Amino acid sequence: MDTNGHILLCWHAERAGIEVLENTLKKLNRREPVKTVLYLVQTTSITIESIPEQLEGACIEKISAELEDPTDHQEVYQFVKNQIVPMVSGNEKCLHINVSPGTPAMHSIWLMLSAGGAFPFGTRLWSSQYNPDTKRTSLKPVKFAITTYLSEIRDDQLLNPDRAIYEPEAKSKARLDALRRLKQFSGFHGHPLLILGERGTGKTRLVESHVSKIKQREAVALACGGLNSTVAESLLFGHVKGAFTGADKERKGLLREADGKLLFLDEVQDLPNKVQRELVRTLQDRDHRYRQIGSDQEQTSDFELVCASNLNFDQLRKKLYPDFFDRIAHLIVEVPPLRLCREDIQADWQQVWRECRRSERIPEKAPVCAPLHDIFDSHYLGGNLRDLQRLAILLMVWIGEKSEQEAINTAIEEWQRWERSENPDSDFGDGSWQERTAWFQKKMANWAIKHFGSTKNAAGLLHCSERTLTERVKNTSEPES
Repeated sequence: MDTNGHILLCWHAERAGIEVLENTLKKLNRREPVKTVLYLVQTTSITIESIPEQLEGACIEKISAELEDPTDHQEVYQFVKNQIVPMVSGNEKCLHINVSPGTPAMHSIWLMLSAGGAFPFGTRLWSSQYNPDTKRTSLKPVKFAITTYLSEIRDDQLLNPDRAIYEPEAKSKARLDALRRLKQFSGFHGHPLLILGERGTGKTRLVESHVSKIKQREAVALACGGLNSTVAESLLFGHVKGAFTGADKERKGLLREADGKLLFLDEVQDLPNKVQRELVRTLQDRDHRYRQIGSDQEQTSDFELVCASNLNFDQLRKKLYPDFFDRIAHLIVEVPPLRLCREDIQADWQQVWRECRRSERIPEKAPVCAPLHDIFDSHYLGGNLRDLQRLAILLMVWIGEKSEQEAINTAIEEWQRWERSENPDSDFGDGSWQERTAWFQKKMANWAIKHFGSTKNAAGLLHCSERTLTERVKNTSEPES
């Protein structure tokens, strides 16, 4: 596709479709000459043969749309979101969409995706109306600038392209379920939200990029690790001048700073026990009353509390003061590890690459090849996004010094030298019964081949076929359908 000119994207209408397209192009060409038309045509179209290759100076690229029911919103949405949006993602300020041709479902999907920020920055929507009597078409701009949390997240992605942010409409079921739960719970105001997830699953970034957008509140964060009770108490509640030795000036504290905002306690399991007990009273009070250290005056703060931890539910419950845990653990979202979101890793890899890129000599797009696919499809990835970050940085070290393939091989070799031991916390893997069984069989097959010296030896000693072992090694733990 030629991306050096303006592009018109629209459906082909069976009735008067070419006439509408021709008149639309004539009107658009007076404003911005259109070079390419991306013309979405149903595979069952009976007028497909009448579509020319060029019209009004624009090349027409027919894109087949295999839709069983063009009035089905979900089917149309999946087609446009998964196939068309990626196709036009780089065409900022030069994409035009005529929303009118097609079924009402097709019309509404354009509006919905536009409101969700799915199209490139500067995309313009148009509405065409065909008059069969005059055979003329009117063309008007569509103003539909509503704000949704999706559009805010995607605006954030556009403004900060070098910052890795989870795509809100994830491909994997595990991540999609987690993000939907996060949206639902974040929109329920006045009650603490607890986010659990392994190290490197991007919990802090999720709070900054998703939760704060949904709650419409800026995040005020406290990293709880390494704080003693005195420091943590002063940071949170603040103190008056002279409250203790060294308190030579007043500190307002994060509870005050978070008034009207979102208070984020990261790695909450490390919050000193004494501070947890003091926070219980504040959390159980509807007005969030508290006292600065050394003050007799009560203050109030209108904050929303979000906590995050890399411990699982049971570990965190045992670690925290029970009354404090009970008050922060009403609404819980667990962020799944990358190994349960294989369908999303390619997009994560591209985002991590952009975030790690510091030099113009590094390509903007992350390399993709079979050895990398093998890692994304089957490695345990115990460090989650941090494993991808380390791999990206190692690859960047060698790019330019060697050929791309040699750089990839060297980076993977170096990455594997220091990779984390697989699944240190569980003997049974993760996910569904099918995923855990496949994971265990693969682990056992690898162990047997390595331990007995060859696939043949292992098969003989385990009384199974070599094919059984080979297939288990290749197994990528497909989730249950």
